[in-house]
Amino acid sequence: MDNLQSYYAKEFARFYLKSFPNQPCKSVPSKLEDLNFTERTVLMDFENGVLYQNMFRDAKSLPADVLARHLDGGKYHIGDQEALRSAGFTADAARVEGEILAAKNKMEEDKLQEMIERNNARDAEIANRPRVPVQINFNDPSAVKARRDWGLSDDIGIGA
Repeated sequence: MDNLQSYYAKEFARFYLKSFPNQPCKSVPSKLEDLNFTERTVLMDFENGVLYQNMFRDAKSLPADVLARHLDGGKYHIGDQEALRSAGFTADAARVEGEILAAKNKMEEDKLQEMIERNNARDAEIANRPRVPVQINFNDPSAVKARRDWGLSDDIGIGA
């Protein structure tokens, strides 16, 4: 236990000197209320909240199912991050949120890759189609419009 308190004291001192370099270092807080709002919020974000979690987590306030997953090696479910954060497990909550974000990004990348493959297959199909000229009837509206645009007559040369 002394080694753990010594470790927390060193880590808290490192946090405090790094986060508040112009202030004298405080004593190691024994409860969360020993820190002001700014110190508390900065500590929550410091190195993904690991020190905050180690110093102030309250496993007793976790719901039983989340606690069971925590004790089972941290195999959390989506939605556990709110309970973890409220119980002071900020590092675990940040990890769960990071995993959720990574999974969403992976799903988006997979969708994008699937679209790219589909588009490439369609483009290859279009490129490999045989190039057969389309026969247009003389009286087809597009043919008549083209003759008008090009200043050609509709006379086909049979004297009509």
